[in-house]
Amino acid sequence: VCSSDLVNVCGYKTGSVYPNEWLVFGAHFDIAPPVAYTPGPDIPGYGTRTGAYDNTAGTSMILETAESLSKINTRRTMVFCLWSSEEEGLWGSSSWTQDIAERDEIKVTNYVNLDMMGINWPGDWVLSCYIGPEVDPNIIDQAPMYELAEWIGAGQLGLETQIAKGWAAWSADGESAMWSNQYEDTVAIYESPTARSDHEPFQANLNSITMGWNGVVDGYPCYHRNCDRLSQMESYMETDHGTGEQNLVESFDVVAWWSTMVFLSLDQDPILKIGRAHV
Repeated sequence: VCSSDLVNVCGYKTGSVYPNEWLVFGAHFDIAPPVAYTPGPDIPGYGTRTGAYDNTAGTSMILETAESLSKINTRRTMVFCLWSSEEEGLWGSSSWTQDIAERDEIKVTNYVNLDMMGINWPGDWVLSCYIGPEVDPNIIDQAPMYELAEWIGAGQLGLETQIAKGWAAWSADGESAMWSNQYEDTVAIYESPTARSDHEPFQANLNSITMGWNGVVDGYPCYHRNCDRLSQMESYMETDHGTGEQNLVESFDVVAWWSTMVFLSLDQDPILKIGRAHV
């Protein structure tokens, strides 16, 4: 997808059974651009040309996952995208989803998003697994997707204790606290009322149920700043139980496995708003 303002980079592998049903896995590859005014050192804001956490980390994981999954055959078409201009307002993913919405023969079943990966569990920060769209804040609207996330996270990856702590923290404090405060040994699965990344156009334009992962956001002092570098990420991941490098590697490993297993499960049995796709 190209225009004078944005270029997305996407790879496609055609499905062997339902080629017109697409599973999309994406991350934005742009970083926060410098602007005329940059807030002071105590206020996260624009003014950087580096972005290890936001979002080189997510971009790298998409590339690694695409390389691995490209070696297998899937029932549905796999699409791996690196989005442009997320920081300016989700321009890249919005353009792509608007184009796909005009193609009646294509159904995007689900979307998986990786944005700001690495400063989370097993560091002293929450690993958030966010699902959407949220419709009613008093219930779990997307119960099948929630159950899939929990089944893989607790059952397959052994994070049952961490997820229980995450549910308690989310119920008590809400999403903004997950993005700002320190929590030990905590993984939270929840429906997100906030769509601040590329999953939003998939919900709005394609009516897709989405899942994504991230860590601390507003509580990271190098958010959209020149200090957003690998060394800074490692320093934030140091704990009494491991070095920053060890914990960072484990955090990437957990999300890579979690997202890949979700992706393969959704290929077998997509989760739609009304009923399910072919099985």
